Amino acid sequence: MPIGLVVPVVLVGWATACALTSWRRLGGLARVPALVLNELPFLVGYLLIASALLALTQGDLESTGGPIVGAVLVVELLGLVVIVRRALRADGALHNPTAARRPWRRILLAPLPAFRRDIVRVPNLAYGEGPRRNLDVYHHRDRPAVAPVVLHFHGGGFRSSNKRREARPLIGHLVTQGMVCASANYRLRPHVEYDEQLTDVLAAIEWVRSHAPEYGGDPDQIFLVGSLAGAYMSIGAVNAGTDGIAGIVGRYGYYGDLMPAAATDPGDPRGERPSCQPVERPRIRRANACRLEPPGRVRRASRRPPRLRSLRVDPLECHQRRGRAVHHALERERTVERT
Repeated sequence: MPIGLVVPVVLVGWATACALTSWRRLGGLARVPALVLNELPFLVGYLLIASALLALTQGDLESTGGPIVGAVLVVELLGLVVIVRRALRADGALHNPTAARRPWRRILLAPLPAFRRDIVRVPNLAYGEGPRRNLDVYHHRDRPAVAPVVLHFHGGGFRSSNKRREARPLIGHLVTQGMVCASANYRLRPHVEYDEQLTDVLAAIEWVRSHAPEYGGDPDQIFLVGSLAGAYMSIGAVNAGTDGIAGIVGRYGYYGDLMPAAATDPGDPRGERPSCQPVERPRIRRANACRLEPPGRVRRASRRPPRLRSLRVDPLECHQRRGRAVHHALERERTVERT
């Protein structure tokens, strides 16, 4: 029995089954493997092929059970093909007029380094005291003058991930287009609560505002970009009162009913701490709009989220442009400048 091949085949088989089905009662035991496989199907496929080639060169596939394990591996590769084909149908699901042009070379080489030699990374710059309160700055080698600045916050459900695991191809592309980018860590749960995480985000924004000119950035053109929890806290930072933000882009995620900045915790006599109590659900005037939830109380959606076309939830205005949900804080006075 080729034990060295059985282990990856069993793990990938479970993840493939979870990704192709819906076993909600298993919770994270099914959700996490499905998430990883949906995010990295090509990388998982490479690992399976490499394991099969290693077993073949060592003669393990000729041992007892080897052909059966090999057949299961082929079925799993076919399952990965199904997952990729499902992803390619996203344009139709989003009613895009034309299919997106996909950079297949970059997609297939995704596990390899994503940055060019003309991009400089300045790592682990501290924006505050303590662990994980740091960020990386990326700029073009020739140092642009007064370039727009993009500050990225990673996702991870407020509990995991880091500044080096997400959006690297995006950051590399933006830097080659003349922008200055930063990607920030923040403290994670359960060691801290949401208010402390939001404090980290606000501190990172202020650090970027103060130090952007050192790397060729324009402190008056700061764009916040986030994934999942990062997008949630980017919007929360604007709600908390940070000013001078040129725009917010939520790459993906369900951001919840973000508390209006004027609402505060009734238990805070000074009125300084944002409330985490549920707020009255805004009236939805369109059947295809989406709803948001307060910080710290994001509930898992029980159904597939409706297609977002247009929604106004003060102080945020949400639009979909060619399948991408872009969240603009355009209506908050003294907070976001119209671009």
